Order: sequence, then C-alpha cells, then structure tokens
Amino acid sequence: MKIDKHNVPSAGEIIKARLNCLGVSQVELASRCGEHVQTISAILRGKREIPIPLSVRLDAALGLDPGSVALAQTRYLVDSEMRGKKIPDMQSRRMAILELVKAAGGLWSYQGIPEHLDDDSIIEAALVHLELEDMPMLFQIWSKSHLKRVWKERLVSQGKRMNILNYILAVKIFGVSNPDKYLDRYGN
Repeated sequence: MKIDKHNVPSAGEIIKARLNCLGVSQVELASRCGEHVQTISAILRGKREIPIPLSVRLDAALGLDPGSVALAQTRYLVDSEMRGKKIPDMQSRRMAILELVKAAGGLWSYQGIPEHLDDDSIIEAALVHLELEDMPMLFQIWSKSHLKRVWKERLVSQGKRMNILNYILAVKIFGVSNPDKYLDRYGN
C-alpha cells in the first residue's frame, strides 16, 4: 500500500482493509489475537491506540510483516501531529486514567479528580482498579520497567492480601512466566 504523505491511513484503516482482503471478521480477528472484540472494534474506529504486544499479534493474525501495525500507527500519529490534530499530551492521559480509576470506585476519598497525585500513586490506583483492557493506557505514559517496579513495591509487597490481583497482573500485564514463584519471592 502506497502511503500518500498528505493522507496517511490510520492503523485501524489498514487493518480494516486487510480484513476485507482476507475475508476475516472482527470476531475472528479478535479470536486469533486472543483479544476482546470490543478492543478490536475500538481500534478499527480509531478510538484506541494499539500497544506493541497486541500489534505483534495483529501482524501475525493478518499475515503482515512484523512491525507493520506499529509502524502504521506511528506514521499516523506523526502525520496527525504534523497536521495539528489534537493528540493527547501526558497530562491529558494521566487525567483520563484518573477519571477511569475514579469511575471504578478508586480514589473515593477525594472529592473530584485529584490532579496532584504523584505518578506512582496513579499507577498503583490504576493497577488495582482498572479493567485489564484499559491497562495498555498505562504503557502509553510509563515504561514497563517503571510500572513493574511500582507493582512490586506497592502491591506484590502486600503479600497474600493482594494475591489474586497480583497473579492476574503477573500473567496478563507483566508476562511473568512463573507467577507463583515470582509472587512468593517478592511478596511478604
């Protein structure tokens, strides 16, 4: 596909075109990627950015060269920036995460959205309260190593009290290969 530098297609548009070419439905693509249909739908509508692990699975499921989806998304974001489209800045992304955490019942002791929280407190609240499908938002702001450090220091260190949540985060978010051993090692 030739990309016109004045009209760069979004990753969602490229994925839609590939789905049509292959005759594959969104439901089938979601199944191939091990992802929720709602997530795939949001990506195709341009409502969600694609985290790298999912982009790799999308490449494989669509028979694309590794990195194709991630590069398409990056080209689109750069083009959007160059055209002056609004791409959320870090503070906007932090606020979006805080709003989701608040809506999920976290930060209940604050009246309104607490804008003064430090990054580690936001990460902790997000890890405890966000749905798994919203977790990729965290990786748009903070590195995996930073997120994992906060998780280990603030949640894993609480031991058995947070065991189920920590097990899910270990497997689904941080890709820990042996979560039982890992949690025993770092938990109290």
